[in-house]
Amino acid sequence: MDASRKKTPPDAPDAPLAAVAAAIATHWPETLLRSGQSHVEVALSGGVDSVVLLCALSSLAAARGVRLSAVHVHHGLSPNADHWAAFCTVLCARLQVPLRIERVRVDRGGGSLEAAARHARYRAIAAGGADVVALAHHADDLAETVLLQALRGGGARALAAMPVLRQSGHGGWLWRPLLQLARADIEQAARQAGLDWIEDESNADPRYRRNAIRHQLVPVLANHFPDYRRQLARTAVRAADEAAVLADVAASTLPGLTGADGALALTPLLQRPLPWQRLLLAAYLERQAVSVSPALLETLLAQAAHGFELRVGDRVLLGYRGTLLVRPDGPLPSATFILPLVEGEVQLPGWPGTLRLSRQAVGGVVLADGSRIEVRPPADGETLAQGGGHKACRKLWQEAGLAPWRRQRWPRLWADGALLALPGIAVASDRLARPGETGWAFGWVESGQ
Repeated sequence: MDASRKKTPPDAPDAPLAAVAAAIATHWPETLLRSGQSHVEVALSGGVDSVVLLCALSSLAAARGVRLSAVHVHHGLSPNADHWAAFCTVLCARLQVPLRIERVRVDRGGGSLEAAARHARYRAIAAGGADVVALAHHADDLAETVLLQALRGGGARALAAMPVLRQSGHGGWLWRPLLQLARADIEQAARQAGLDWIEDESNADPRYRRNAIRHQLVPVLANHFPDYRRQLARTAVRAADEAAVLADVAASTLPGLTGADGALALTPLLQRPLPWQRLLLAAYLERQAVSVSPALLETLLAQAAHGFELRVGDRVLLGYRGTLLVRPDGPLPSATFILPLVEGEVQLPGWPGTLRLSRQAVGGVVLADGSRIEVRPPADGETLAQGGGHKACRKLWQEAGLAPWRRQRWPRLWADGALLALPGIAVASDRLARPGETGWAFGWVESGQ
């Protein structure tokens, strides 16, 4: 079957689809019944699974007090993408179900195209604001996902794969009403009901790992383990339970290892057994939106006793003096600014913080009226007047316990052609105000501090 077929679905499900609808109704989550969720949106690809799901739910919506809609995500990756969108439009018009079509652009570079398309799809689906998004995953999808995650070396949370119901992170729910049904049963119901659907040609491409599992591994597995779907579903449930317990353990333990600045204390972490180290480190990184892999955990634990700066995606992992801090990646400050001497706070574009200028009698520096200060980015070999001589800024940073990554993002203040201050760290001793004089003091507050 392909997108060019003209056949359209019947106005109401016949006996085969009624059986699917009955199976959905029987397993309708109590959580959704209690919460009174009223808007359910079906993620409609046009494939057989989502077509059957939409038709079955359309027969249940009124009785359940549900407002039903559908969303089709147009990735533009297939030459047939426009035909798929047209097919879904006809289907929804026939069923009198509102449809929105979301066109997305998939970033093909730097990673799995399949994963990038999935992320784009979920973002588009979440944009609809429905109380519940219904996904057409079935028992075969669940089994394939458990196998795929196991082959990737996934832990309990990865093996938990596809729960029937979970919160989406956007205030709604993701619901998989067909998880108790096999692909063959869904296709048989569709054929007996005379439904039409589209076939994504990429589903037969063995270059995609999921397809290789589906077409090459699963048939062999089924010969030896006919009940593999049920057994892998049980594995997923057990893994979900274990993942929930581990998440609770991490949630109760991490606050005792995390400072006010959000940094993770590595020294007490390393005093725990290795499995605890990996568990807590992974939980901390995931909270910081860092993509965690076994190799990354191994690298960080090996370097925990040393200073390091690692880039992972759009995050920078910074290790210094027994702590680990995660910050968004970005270019180092490079802009120079000339500022008048005016008390107050100054936001410097491109600099991650706020510069504070104030007058004070003790510890300030003397500057002539009308003077201006120059804010500069770091430079090699900097020195600051200290105690009748000059001291390398590198030593001042070390004495202040400032990690290298923070030094690179800390402004330097210049006046009259000489370094005047490292704000909040040190000032030029040859410019200090004498007793009875009022000088200028400078502070620097980093973003997020």
